[in-house]
This record gives sequence, C-alpha cells and structure tokens, in this order.
Amino acid sequence: MGTALASYAQADKSDIFVLEGHRQMTLGNHSDAFELIRHALELNPKSVAALEEMGEFWHFMHNDSMAIVYMSKAAEYAPNDYWVQQPLVELYVNSGKYDEAIHLLEEMSVKYPAKEDILMMLESLYQQKGDFKSVIGVLDKLELKEGKSEQLSREKFRTYMQMGDEEHAFAEISALADEYPNDLRYRVLLGDMHVGQQHFDEALKVYKSVEAEDPTNISLMASMLNYYAATHQDSLYRLQLDAISTNEKLDGATRLRFLNSLVMEHLQSGKDHEHLMSIFDKVLQMPQSDIQIAELCARYLITIDQPAERVKPVLNQIIDIDPENTMARSQLLQYATEADDTLEIIRVCRPAVDLDVDDPVFYYYLGIAYYQTDSAQRAVETFKRGFTHVKDATNLQLVTNMYALMGDSYHKLGDMQHAYESYDSCLVYRPDEALVLNNYAYYLSLERKQLDKAEEMSRRSLEKNADNHTYLDTYAWILFQQKRYTEAKEYIDKALSAMGSNLNADDANIIEHAGDIYAKCKLMEQALNYWQLSASLAEPSPVLLKKISKRKYYAY
Repeated sequence: MGTALASYAQADKSDIFVLEGHRQMTLGNHSDAFELIRHALELNPKSVAALEEMGEFWHFMHNDSMAIVYMSKAAEYAPNDYWVQQPLVELYVNSGKYDEAIHLLEEMSVKYPAKEDILMMLESLYQQKGDFKSVIGVLDKLELKEGKSEQLSREKFRTYMQMGDEEHAFAEISALADEYPNDLRYRVLLGDMHVGQQHFDEALKVYKSVEAEDPTNISLMASMLNYYAATHQDSLYRLQLDAISTNEKLDGATRLRFLNSLVMEHLQSGKDHEHLMSIFDKVLQMPQSDIQIAELCARYLITIDQPAERVKPVLNQIIDIDPENTMARSQLLQYATEADDTLEIIRVCRPAVDLDVDDPVFYYYLGIAYYQTDSAQRAVETFKRGFTHVKDATNLQLVTNMYALMGDSYHKLGDMQHAYESYDSCLVYRPDEALVLNNYAYYLSLERKQLDKAEEMSRRSLEKNADNHTYLDTYAWILFQQKRYTEAKEYIDKALSAMGSNLNADDANIIEHAGDIYAKCKLMEQALNYWQLSASLAEPSPVLLKKISKRKYYAY
C-alpha cells in the first residue's frame, strides 16, 4: 500500500470528503463541493472540519444565517480552539448580532488571555453599542496587560468625554499632562477642560504656561479664542481671530479649514460680516500657493450679497493665480455685462479665448464686444472659434445669437454673401428669430434683390411683433421697393405711430423713409416735412439735402 493510501486509511473517512470538497470549492465546482461536504457530515456529524467547510460554503452563498448554524456547531465541538471560535465572531458581527459576538468574545477573553485582539474587538463593539462603561472596563484590562500608555489614556479620555464624565476625563488628561510634560497638546487640553468646567482662572494659568514655551502654538491660539469667547472678551476675541488667520506658521490646509469654519459660523449666526471680510483682506495679502482661500472668500462675499466692486478684486486674484478658472471668470463676465462695460468684457473674455477654454459663452460675449467697438473682423473670427466649443443642443440660443451677430459683422465689413449665409444658418436653428428675419429682409431690400423673399421674412417678423416700429419700417420699405406705395404708406404710418413723439438720431432713417413713401404717394408737403425732420435729427446725407432742395424724391 502506498504512503498516501496508508495516510488516508488512518484518517477519519469523512476527512477525505472534506478535503475533496474544499478542493472542488477552490475550483468553483460549488454543487460538487456541497455534496461532498454533506456526505462527510453524514459519515461524521461532529466533524469540526466538515462543519467549518459547510459554514464557509453558506457564507460564500451569502446565507450567513445558515453559516452561523454550522459554525456554531463547530465551535461547540471545539470549545478551546481559538481559530474555530474567531470566524463565528466575524459572522455574528457581519450579521449585526452584536450581543452574540460580545458574549462569545467575553468567553474567549477568559480562555485566551494573551490575545489582545479579542479585547480590541470587544472595545470596538462596545463603542458601536454606546456601552461606554464596558469600553472603560476593556481599556482598564488592556492597561493592566500593557501598562499605562499615551494611546490608552487618550482613548479613556475620549470615552469619558462621550460618557459626560468630566471628572474622570479631567483625571486622565491631567495624568497625560504630567506624564508627558513636553507634549504641549495635553496641557492645552487640560486648559480646555478647565474652560469646560468654567474654571477660567485655572485655564488661563495653564494656557499661559504653554504660551511661555511656545507663543505661536496653533492649538493654544485656537483654545485662547474659545477662552475669550467663553469669558465674553470680545475685543481680544477679534484680535485672536486676526492672529490665527494670519499666522505664518499655519499651513494652508489648516488655515482653509479655520476660515471655512468661520464662514459657516458667520452665515449661520449672522455675526459681524465686516470683521470677517477684513480678515479675508489680510489673509489674501499673504502669498497664496493656490486659489482655495480666494474662492472661499468670493463665495462668501457673493452669498452675503456684497456689491460687485467688493467681489471683483478677489475674483481677479483667482484668475491671476489660475487663468483657466471659469467660475471666477464667469462671475466677472456677469458683472461686466450687468454694467454694460464693453472694455471690461474684452479684458475678461480675451484671455479665456486665448487659452481656448471650452465654454462658448466667452467667445460669444467677446464677439459682441468686438462688434460694438467696430472690430467686425475680429468679431467674425471670435464667433467662428466659439462654434467649435458648442457641444450640444443646450446652447441652441447661443448658437443662433452667434450666427445672427456674425451676419451683422459681415454686413459691417460689406461682405453681404457671408452675411446672408450666416443669417441662413441662424434661421436653420430658429426659423422665427424675428430680429434676424428683419435684418436679413432689410438688407435684401437695400440691395433691391429677392424682394419676395424679403417681404415674406419681414411679414414673419411682424407676426409676433406687430408694434415694433423698426420691423414695421422694414416691411414698409420692402413694399416701397416693390412699388406698392399705398400699402407702404399704411405700414410706415403704423411705424410712426409706434415711435411716438420722443425722437432721436436713431429714428432719422425711418423718418426719411416716411418722406420717400409720402412723396411716391404724391403727398409732397408732408414728404418735405418728414425729410426736414429727418435732417434735424441726424447729419443729413447729400441725397437727403437734394430731396429737400429739389422737393423731389431721389434714390440712393
């Protein structure tokens, strides 16, 4: 008989099936594994190995209730085997059966006193249950085993604080302060405990002892802030806020957390915003490695409705550090558009376009600004670049506006072919865009071409804008070009009525059209009056002057 067969012959027959079942589980043949382990249990219902394997099988199948049944039996038949008991504890915890897990761990802590992990698991479960008295009991046991340590004393301090037992918490922190006199954290905590108990004189003595050794200690400065608040020393509290915020030893992350807490406190309680704003002013005068504090300041200022002139320097500081920061640049753009400040729009948008940022809004407003400053060619180029950054239909209105303005820009350049192509592109997206329909129609009428198309577009612009004097004038002028003078007079009269009596230079062209139409209707005295009124509103053209002097209509 071979060595392997001799070994199997000496073993419990069920173990053979357990081993093969384990192998099949490893191979992923779960049905075969289950049958093999079940057969092993039929051969030996008290086989700890088979019970463990069956427990593992049910755990793998996400049925921890069945797993607990088998693992409990295994633990019952091997009461002194730590490695059989420990998986059952984990199953209890995973199933939320904390009481069962605690009961088993307490038994195990007696059986296996050398294993500290049992006590540590017990502490964790007691913490989860909120059984702080038992937590202290476990920590005391650990202290007996390991001796007093900083970590255990701190844990006991925290637990006593959770229990509301300030007396014992105070004793623990006092012991730590005595044990580690060079660690100023514990003395600061001791002072904090005195403040909590309203022993302000004792607290101040402790804080002063720390200050004598490390006057720039950040923990001390924060505790002194709390001390001044508790003792209602408002002026010192404010000075302490300034001192902490501008402390050069404070790292950026800590300063940001501190300022963020101040912002939340001020927003929730309505505290003095002027003082916090002055703190931000001082902090932002310090060298900044990133934009986080400036962003926090900007959001705070906007939240408390500070005017644009108060927020803009902070936003400019952000884009000086991070030129691609679209949040700050977008807010600056909003302020510029609200103020109708064309030069500021260019200042804000041009760097974004130069950096090829992905937001088409910057290209749109820069194009408008160029158009308004008679840089029509640059406007066209900017709009073209803007189209490459339009990603989806959510920017449909932006697209139509850019095509419309690009058409107007081409018109300024005298490139009417590209102007009409731009208007056509706009109308593909928005067939009823009234302003584009009007401008397109008017420019066609000036060239005396495609007048039927111009008349149809102008009529569509009037369908929802029947009282718009500019649109009425366009329609009247197209009818004039079609020699439909009586109809033209009807619409120019509507335009004049819509304009009212408060006229300016922008109205001069419409008034001249009225004169031309009245002249063709053989109402020369009224035509002359309109021509003269037009000449008085704006610098008259030579053709208009000729009409007036000759009392006759002349075409341009």
